[in-house]
Amino acid sequence: MAIKDLLIAYQGDDGSQNALRLAIQMARKYDATLTGAYVHGPEQYESQIRHWIGDDFVKTMHQVQLEAVAKIEASFREFIAAHAPDIRHEWVSARGPVGLTLARISRSFDLLITGQFEGAIRVGGRAVQPEELLVRAGKPVVMVPKDYPVRPFTEEAVVAWDGSRYAARALTDAMHILENKKMIEVVTVEGGHNPAVLGWAGSHDVISHLRRHGVNARHVPLELKGSVGQTILTYCEERDPDMLVMGAFGRGKLGALLFGGVSHHVLDHQTLPVFMSH
Repeated sequence: MAIKDLLIAYQGDDGSQNALRLAIQMARKYDATLTGAYVHGPEQYESQIRHWIGDDFVKTMHQVQLEAVAKIEASFREFIAAHAPDIRHEWVSARGPVGLTLARISRSFDLLITGQFEGAIRVGGRAVQPEELLVRAGKPVVMVPKDYPVRPFTEEAVVAWDGSRYAARALTDAMHILENKKMIEVVTVEGGHNPAVLGWAGSHDVISHLRRHGVNARHVPLELKGSVGQTILTYCEERDPDMLVMGAFGRGKLGALLFGGVSHHVLDHQTLPVFMSH
């Protein structure tokens, strides 16, 4: 399915504005509508000390919160007006459990774009763990480093592959993006905990699959240097692709992760946009 409906988690800080720059590029490239989203959870006083405070205080704090949300929406619209007045854009704000609410909103979009997780992203002033968002959303998430120098697309991408169903899910979810690239490098890490499997059906492997989709793809085996995540990110720093595509969280947040923990390493140390899918 073509990319036509993009959602970005936006809260007006430098990290989300940098992610918005990439989202604008993607919206232009795919002629997509871009929607900004801000989720704010219930204040602590509403559940813990509500019986100790008066209605006037609650009303005042609620008004303060509404004004803060309006300010963030204005920041989003002003940024769009200044940098991309030509793109279609909308805004949505919601109140509720932050991770769950943002995940639910993202389900009716093609993908969600966020700033860098750095262990946890902050939406509406509250921390959201990456595994919570990825597992609950049911849609791919593109994470943009806060210091990433957004630049014109080189139309190259790297796909991290280990033959698992999680890597396969990410490959399928990213296919429309990959089909528009001039070069895809499928990297496998030799010497990691998981076997670097390209495919099982005789001569048909993931490279053959990509080429049948009209994608110019090649396999790049990487020698393990340090951790698997470090090996992949080091290669990406050398090649400077537009995006790294990978699966995530093979057994959930309390179990083993894809590539033996590479998901967390990449989220903590990413230097380029990362397309993740659970």
